[in-house]
Amino acid sequence: MSDKAAQRTGISARALASMVLFCAGVWLVPSGIALHFASHEGAIRWNHLFMTMHNTASLLFLIAAVVHVILNWKVLNHYVNARVGEYMRFKRELLIAVLGVSGFVLLVASHALHTP
Repeated sequence: MSDKAAQRTGISARALASMVLFCAGVWLVPSGIALHFASHEGAIRWNHLFMTMHNTASLLFLIAAVVHVILNWKVLNHYVNARVGEYMRFKRELLIAVLGVSGFVLLVASHALHTP
């Protein structure tokens, strides 16, 4: 271990933003699944609990994502600019991925419109 790493006592904002982003993302999955299963009439209290957990994790995820992008803007901008030629080779794949994922999400979500 270097002396510089051993002496560091402050909190790294970049590392903190990344860890909050990761932890909030982890909470989104089980709370979303639990929210789905607790969405029947007899589970109003559980539904509210899981909805609160899911919304809180979503808000933290969004805030951490914005902070992460702001703190890493220079690095991300350089990376994208350096790779723009590489990405252009995958235009069709990108279009298929965006349309496919968006279409699938909207199709699955449309079941909510069919409830009486």
